[in-house]
This record gives sequence, structure tokens and C-alpha cells, in this order.
Amino acid sequence: MRTRLAITLAVAVILTGCGPMPGDEDRDGQTLFPARQFALDVTTLDPCDALGAEDRDRLDVRTTRPGRSQDNASRDCTWSTRDGLGYTLQTFDVSAEEAFDTGDSEIVDVAGVGAVQRRASAPGTGLPLCQLVLDVADAASLRAQLQVTPPGEADTSDGRRDICDRLRDDTARMLENLRAAQTT
Repeated sequence: MRTRLAITLAVAVILTGCGPMPGDEDRDGQTLFPARQFALDVTTLDPCDALGAEDRDRLDVRTTRPGRSQDNASRDCTWSTRDGLGYTLQTFDVSAEEAFDTGDSEIVDVAGVGAVQRRASAPGTGLPLCQLVLDVADAASLRAQLQVTPPGEADTSDGRRDICDRLRDDTARMLENLRAAQTT
């Protein structure tokens, strides 16, 4: 019994001495994300500016729809593609750290921007869904989402590129566009 206790304490001391592992940092005074390379003013940006005409052509966007959610406090834009994918970009008035849940989310890098990534199944359909909450400001964030819709189910069930990989790549382009729009 004493040997087991001694080993447990030794392991705890060793692990504590190693410091936090990536993604372990959080509410203990450390940040989850790397230093922000740039910030976006979430209060003034238009989420629909995230995809320019060239991007919409590349993604084969069928419709673009601006909207509001969260009791009209959040602006969003939704793009539907011809191959059955639905993208959404939404403003949030809370920090990205507040979206972190150690149970089903992970910290990822999106073109140098820290983000909380969560994979899920869409309510109602059970089809793949990926969400990113992006650390773009101190007290605000952006949420990017990619959801497979029933028309896209056949195209995404054959092991094609992972939906979260695709969302991270497309969101990197969205961030470039939004940053450029705010610096002009």
C-alpha cells in the first residue's frame, strides 16, 4: 500500500513538474491559445465578407444568406453549396476560451489563430458537423461551422477529406478576407 502511494505521489510530482501540455492550459491563469497575431473587431465586421466571389466559386456556393441569432445579438452568414455542405460564420460576444470543454473539444491552430474545435453529429440528421470557435478578440469570438446536409451525405461518406480539416482550411481563407476588410 505504501509503495503504491509513493509511486502515485512520485508520478504526480513528475507530471506537475513537466508543466501544462498543449490544450491543458485553461482557467488556472494560463491561456488556451497562442499569442494572437491579429485581432478582429467582431462588433463591426460583416460575416458575409468572409467569402469573396472567388471563394464562393471555388466552394460552388449556391446561396448566401445573412442573418441574426442569439436574440438578435449575433450576426451570421450561411452559405449552402451545390454539393450538400452548409457553412456558417457567426459573431459571439464571449471569448473563445468560454467554448472550451475538456470533454469533447480540442485546441487547434487555424492559420495562426487559436480555436476550439468540436466534432459532432447534426441534430435531427446525425450527419457530420464541425465547429470552430476562433480566438480573434479579448471579449469576443467567431464561430465557424461546416455541416453535411442530406444532399451531401453520399459525397462525404466515402472517406473523403475530413470535415474538420476542410473547415479549418476554408476558415483560414475567411480570416484572411475579414482581416483584409478591416485593414482597408
